[in-house]
Amino acid sequence: MKNIFVLFCTASLLFGLNGCKKEDFPVPPASTVPKFTYTVDHDGFAPATVTFTSTSIVPSTVGTVTFYWNFGDGSSGEGANVAHTYLSSGAFTVRLVAVASVSLEIKETTQTIVIKDANASGVPIFFTDGSLVYSGLVNDQAPIVSALPIAGVQDSYGMTYDSLRNKLYISDYGAGKILQCDPDGSNLVDFRTGLDAPNAMSIDYVGNAIYWDTSNGIQRGDLASTDVNQKEDFVTGQANDPDGICIDPVNRVMYWVNYNGGVWKKNLDGSGEAEIIPGVEGGSMLVVGDRIYFDQYIAAGDIQLKSANLDGSNVAVLATGISRVVYALAYEKTENKIYWGDRNLGTIMRANPDGSDPEAWLVQADSSPRGIVFGKKM
Repeated sequence: MKNIFVLFCTASLLFGLNGCKKEDFPVPPASTVPKFTYTVDHDGFAPATVTFTSTSIVPSTVGTVTFYWNFGDGSSGEGANVAHTYLSSGAFTVRLVAVASVSLEIKETTQTIVIKDANASGVPIFFTDGSLVYSGLVNDQAPIVSALPIAGVQDSYGMTYDSLRNKLYISDYGAGKILQCDPDGSNLVDFRTGLDAPNAMSIDYVGNAIYWDTSNGIQRGDLASTDVNQKEDFVTGQANDPDGICIDPVNRVMYWVNYNGGVWKKNLDGSGEAEIIPGVEGGSMLVVGDRIYFDQYIAAGDIQLKSANLDGSNVAVLATGISRVVYALAYEKTENKIYWGDRNLGTIMRANPDGSDPEAWLVQADSSPRGIVFGKKM
């Protein structure tokens, strides 16, 4: 049938007829696409006025469109551009509904608006979803997180926090660099560039050095140096791709897990490099007291969180059924909790160090949590 149609159109043109016109085969009118942007005053702290602007796509064929807003706190409004004042802090789901007069379409979209509490206290938590960096507080309230004003991150898997200098470090695997900024996202600079697939990072305060993984080893840089090219090799010849790294500050030992197999350790003085748990495939490492923590790929959809003695003995299973290899594993000492990210579920979990009392601390759809770190308690 398609060939007959083409032949008919060709013949019509050859014989000077009008041919096959677009209007002879009408296309259904395009639909309204509701969208909006917003700005927040008062640096986002309550009370804050949010100005909403509709950026919806409205084809002429649908007629006049009326915009209705639900601000998520029990209030509503009408119009393409509206403003609303939030008197209290929280995460509010704002819904924009577009109603067309001719096509009778009713389309809607939502966004979550975060209004912060200037008096809130707790332990700052940071994590990335690969392109955005989020911050929030761990306290006795429901978690509220918001994105820091950090743009241009290509594909981040890891972060670390320098508690002496109050600086946040963000690895960008896609860009081959490490970024440095203040905890609020300000003063963002390139700390190191030209790196080979950096993921995890760890700080040695005694040696004044920051360590990061590469595709076949581990490198370190001088924290006092602003030279973006300054670095030196610490571990080389690791064919199985180190991903998670951590430092035991008491015994001055570096631990790492290879993506394609094996938990290793090496003294920070350069001696004693050895594999201590063969066969482990994972992405994160952590030291808490006299135990190391790591994730292990068992099967698709079943990554397990485990712990072991510092020498690799006495392995214990803490959590099972994690959806993907973990790139977010951290310890919060105030409440004595282990935190980890389940990327496919957009969930940050936490539990006691022995794996007991597990719970979802934050569920944020499509957030793919990675690189969890904690700051100084506020």
